[in-house]
Amino acid sequence: MPRIYSFNDFIKHIYGKSESVFTCILGPNETGKTNMNFLIMERIHDLGIADRFGTNVKDVTADFEIDFIQDFETLKKNCEMLNPNPKKYGLKKYVYFGSEIGKWAARDKAWLNTDLIGELQTVRKYGLSMLTDAIDRVDARVLSPRFFAGEFEKPFKNNKTFATWKDYTTGQEYTFKDIPKTRIDYDTYDTANFYMQPQTPDDINIRLNHEHLLLKRYFECGKSWKKAGIHPQEGKRAKDKVLDQYMEQYLKTIQEEEASKAVSEPIAES
Repeated sequence: MPRIYSFNDFIKHIYGKSESVFTCILGPNETGKTNMNFLIMERIHDLGIADRFGTNVKDVTADFEIDFIQDFETLKKNCEMLNPNPKKYGLKKYVYFGSEIGKWAARDKAWLNTDLIGELQTVRKYGLSMLTDAIDRVDARVLSPRFFAGEFEKPFKNNKTFATWKDYTTGQEYTFKDIPKTRIDYDTYDTANFYMQPQTPDDINIRLNHEHLLLKRYFECGKSWKKAGIHPQEGKRAKDKVLDQYMEQYLKTIQEEEASKAVSEPIAES
């Protein structure tokens, strides 16, 4: 019989690690997968083990801020904004609930998942932890120990408070009973979508980090720290941090362009 954890202890055990964590809930429709993922997000917030939250589920109401994001590019940019230089300043976590991964990382359309697989490891370095769910059909190259810590299973429509967990690394299995209802409100019948790129200009929604907000206030006040109500030393630290962020991005772009040119240039034969 698998060991039964209290739910909060389990959340700290799995999601409280310093590195990013990906998990998936598998099961038929109407087994409480969405409720459980939002419950996990709620507990992660309450335990203070993440800094920002997002989802591709529309019309969500919560007592903390949850970004609506339905494309990978915008999600990636938000994670980079949250973590401009994780090696220098430490890693902050962005927890994202990407519902219906079986639709946007389907095994019967594996050729469409190449870009996603290539990006997943990169964006984890910028603090992304992902909660997902699916009925089935998930590309095994995505739902694998390479990216995911493990999977939940919710097999019963007539018992939505029951779930099991299998850890991909250790092989340990846990059973959960009496899973409560989340306090996060959402549309049960909403269909969630997810794309690699923004579908409209309105989809590009990047929330500024603390340093960017300070500089925004500084410029709005005519480049006066005093009028902005910001101590000059704090302002200087913010400017240095933002400059570091854009220099890192600029150097990365140059390296990618040089690598691309090296691949495309013909090899001279002697």
